[in-house]
Amino acid sequence: MVNKLKEILCWSPVNATKDIGPYSNKERNYFLLGMLGQNIIYSIVGSVVQVFYTDILLVPAIAISFVMGISRIWDGANDLFMGTVVDKTHTRWGKCRPYLKFVPIPVAIATVLMFLPVTNTSVTFRIIYIIFSFLLWETLYTLGDIPLWGMTSLMTSEEQKRAKLISAARIVGSLGAIFVVAFYPIKDALGAIDLGLFSNTGKANSDLTYFSEPQGYLFAIILIAIAGGTLFRLPFAHVRERIQQAPKEKDTNFRQNLRLMWENKHYVRVMLASILGCTKNIMLSAGIYFCKWVLGNGGDESVFLIMLGGPFLVGMLISMNRSTWFANKFTKKRMYLLSSYLNAVPYILLFIIGYKSLPFVAVMLAIGGFMTGFSTVYNTTMIADSVDYMEWKKEKRNDGVFFSGMNFIAKLSAAVTAIIVNVMFHLVDYTKTIDALTDSIADAALKGQTYSLNFAQAYPQITTAMFALITLIPAAGCILQALPIHGYSLTESIHSKILNELEQRRSKQSGDEN
Repeated sequence: MVNKLKEILCWSPVNATKDIGPYSNKERNYFLLGMLGQNIIYSIVGSVVQVFYTDILLVPAIAISFVMGISRIWDGANDLFMGTVVDKTHTRWGKCRPYLKFVPIPVAIATVLMFLPVTNTSVTFRIIYIIFSFLLWETLYTLGDIPLWGMTSLMTSEEQKRAKLISAARIVGSLGAIFVVAFYPIKDALGAIDLGLFSNTGKANSDLTYFSEPQGYLFAIILIAIAGGTLFRLPFAHVRERIQQAPKEKDTNFRQNLRLMWENKHYVRVMLASILGCTKNIMLSAGIYFCKWVLGNGGDESVFLIMLGGPFLVGMLISMNRSTWFANKFTKKRMYLLSSYLNAVPYILLFIIGYKSLPFVAVMLAIGGFMTGFSTVYNTTMIADSVDYMEWKKEKRNDGVFFSGMNFIAKLSAAVTAIIVNVMFHLVDYTKTIDALTDSIADAALKGQTYSLNFAQAYPQITTAMFALITLIPAAGCILQALPIHGYSLTESIHSKILNELEQRRSKQSGDEN
């Protein structure tokens, strides 16, 4: 029983050291569990931490835009370096798996550190602490993220199996968003327990005699970090690399890797599309603010996150699940272009008609989620295809570098979205307004009173800014991301021929070695 528990928790790589041939459903499932754990942590940090900084630590929005923008750009550049490190790793476990053994637990610890409620300190200290904890988390997370995604191109050389694996990974990764929605009711439940550790911050439009936002955030994050970190570590023991690693003498340095990335025209187009489409991601982060203040009036935002986030997530999961079928029938490129342009329609309609009818909002978000799912999957699939293309053209397979590029773009995109959101908030005096509002809510709680709030009526300018962030800005990203893909020329037939030639090369190389 003890040995089985150790195996499950990744302390003993029993299965992974055996020659088990093509990956099994069991191995795939362990990989997907690791992907789920990683994305639970990433989704929470990506969506919740900014709200924690602005609404709990009360750091000025313009300072947050600067800190998160610079930090993510720096860390994105660091991703490219880490991709080179991963590709130069040679161990008995392969080049990606070792990182999946040692990194997940430190990532979980760093996640908790980001949410320590250092509220009774100066603004300067809080900003310094944010910089330190954020960069620590980003660095550790990168050490695990690049190898985990790199495994998708190392577990199999079969195109269809890889496409299905990536599609499944994207679906499971997107399930991390469920934990963003689930986080808020958990936070509210834990924040309502009076342990005598935190002061009573109160809650607008609520009859609770005690509620502490800092306590709720901290305890909920601890639970999330334990669950995510444990799952994140599973692939090390149960997943195997099958693509033969090139000898050390064929390793490339950082400068050579940058040149290889730039020379891969297909890869460059996919990366450019991701950059141009980054504003789509604003909808989730800004949507939390909208649900909290405009719809929830500073009270129960979790209800509205479930009502509106649920349809979006369901729509996205459906299209992700069927993305391979659609690609086989219409090609990835056609589906990417069609879904991108159609994706802008529901957001534009939502802005024109408004948010007063929640069923209408839910339907528009479900359509938006459905269209989003296609490009989400195809981005990763196209990157994996471009790795094959570069191996065929240059006889160099740099999985770590190319997937680190995907990480770099994700970080750069997050920086852009953070800057847009916080600059918009700065222009409408969000920080000053929320600071005063938080004090009023806390004062009412200390007096045993309920603070009544109609946010949209009291603060129409902030409400309009939030609504534009979740409608017009994402619509622009949907249209822009399609533009580079018009010139994407790595078709399914060309890729199939490349895979056949690579398989022949590997077989010949294996025969020569024997």
